[in-house]
Amino acid sequence: MLAFFKIIRWPNLAIIALVQYLIRFFIIESLNVPHVLNHTYFFLGVLCSITLAAAGYVINDIYDVEADTTNKPERMAIGNGLTLNGAWTIYGVLNVIAIISGYLVAGAAGFQSLWMLPVVAIALLYLYAIDLKKRVLLGNILVSLLTALPVFLVALFDVLPAANAETAEIIQPIFYVISAYAGFAFYTNFIREIIKDAEDVEGDDQEGYRTLAIIVGRNYIRYVITLLLVVLLCFTGAFNVYLFQSDVVSSAYLLLFVNVPILLTILRVLTAKTKVDFKKASILMKLIMLTGIVSMVVFTLALKAQF
Repeated sequence: MLAFFKIIRWPNLAIIALVQYLIRFFIIESLNVPHVLNHTYFFLGVLCSITLAAAGYVINDIYDVEADTTNKPERMAIGNGLTLNGAWTIYGVLNVIAIISGYLVAGAAGFQSLWMLPVVAIALLYLYAIDLKKRVLLGNILVSLLTALPVFLVALFDVLPAANAETAEIIQPIFYVISAYAGFAFYTNFIREIIKDAEDVEGDDQEGYRTLAIIVGRNYIRYVITLLLVVLLCFTGAFNVYLFQSDVVSSAYLLLFVNVPILLTILRVLTAKTKVDFKKASILMKLIMLTGIVSMVVFTLALKAQF
């Protein structure tokens, strides 16, 4: 049982579910935004998201056994309580659940043709596991897009179908806000993927991967990551200054829990020399992703307090 929870990365799945429900309760319902999914179908949407993600983790581990033996042997589930056949069975069951739940949600949202979306995601995650993660940036971009997808899907399946001439005025800005959070999830995860590649250089190199970290080396990848972080800080910093004029509480949250951690990550990356150093930077990036997404709670509560 412990091996099962290890291979599906249950903390990551919990974060996906948390983020989707935060959007539902603190943006959509709290601000009385029109939407089409009842709580049952919304749960099925969350179930589809987490089973897709879990299946992606499983198939990645199946094809990553050799590399993980070098990179992170202590975190391996296959061979440590879970057989390879068992992993394949879990992978198949998770995909079936994702397809069925996705089909039901697409029908409820009136987007029946989009029932294929989970199938496309499954295919892309499989391609990532067997090939794309070995290629420069392609794997990083793909997995980051799929990380942002659960955020965007809330807007696509719950909010957008409720749009009409009467509701467009409120739905359009909310759709843009949720899309902005999806963009934030994509970019921060992209940075984290590059950091993880720097962390896993030894094992990936042995397996013939051609990641950016391997091509430029650990010494120079630090500067690439730093540049990406500076770009992120420019956007979050500018928004921080803009927000300060009308919402001091939200601005303070953004400063302390997003921008300061970004600065700390920059310092950590610039001084990183070992696998452990990059691991710490990766943890910081995960924290930034979480605190950035959770900011929607602070923003919504501050907005409601003003009215």
